Amino acid sequence: MGKKSSSEKLVIAAASAGAAVGAAYLAVGNAIFNKTMSKKSIAKKMDEKKNEYDGITKEGMEWFDSASPAKVKIVTPRGGYVHGEIILADEPSDVWVIVIHGYTGSPRRMGSFGKRFHEMGYNCLFPYLCGHGASESNYATMGWNDRIDIKAWIDYIINENANAKIVLFGLSMGAATVMMTTGEPLESNVVCAIEDCGYTSVWDECRANMKDAYGLPTFPFLSAARSATMLRAGYDMKKASCIEQVSRSVTPTLFIHGDKDDFVPFWMQERVYRAAACDKTPEAMARKAIEYMAEAMREAKSFKVETRRADKAFPMTSIE
Repeated sequence: MGKKSSSEKLVIAAASAGAAVGAAYLAVGNAIFNKTMSKKSIAKKMDEKKNEYDGITKEGMEWFDSASPAKVKIVTPRGGYVHGEIILADEPSDVWVIVIHGYTGSPRRMGSFGKRFHEMGYNCLFPYLCGHGASESNYATMGWNDRIDIKAWIDYIINENANAKIVLFGLSMGAATVMMTTGEPLESNVVCAIEDCGYTSVWDECRANMKDAYGLPTFPFLSAARSATMLRAGYDMKKASCIEQVSRSVTPTLFIHGDKDDFVPFWMQERVYRAAACDKTPEAMARKAIEYMAEAMREAKSFKVETRRADKAFPMTSIE
């Protein structure tokens, strides 16, 4: 075999360099994926936060424990089981709420929200999202695969109670899960949704946090993580979009966001609100609240919700 020409050596060197760059790119992507999406990493973050809970959260967790929730698992269309916990109303009720936790959260940490719903006569279902707690998934999917699981939970409730009226409520990543779910065809039993501090898309949320928390540019770091996510989790961060999902939604939805949120940027609320095709007026939500909450409550309760439209902030009228 003759000696390789200079051009052949150059091609080989370029190919080797390209392979090395590609391997490094994937290594960076896998490292970011493992640090942010793996169940092991999420469990570590949860453990680090266990002594940082405020009084309201601790009180809610104590209520959750004292209620002795029933542990439930169902088959998901994605394959395998998904797990959740149920706390039934004190009196028989057709009204349900699916209370969905955020990133590094858990059903127990959503106890403060569940407690309020329970006091109004709701049956409460608390699912574990992918990569969290009892979930059988080894990584989080930031609401995208979870939307399929929430649909399965909706079907579970309806199979148990054909007259069920279901509210979807989620916080942060749970709010994104709610919005992603409402973009799917849902049974009419789902009467309304409440999203509290959800993001526009998985890509936007990760980009914002990578820039703010680590000061890292989108390329190559987040782009590499996107590639790793597609390979390992089977979905595209950019296509996992709440904006696209709410643009197809017909579920009346209440959009809430705090302007001090340091995890999901406040500007995202305006984007999802503007994109939503569903009924999103405060008046419509008030009617839904009166109609379905009155059925669940044994005595009248007054409350006020602070929310924000795309163009201005306003308080929702008290419901009595």
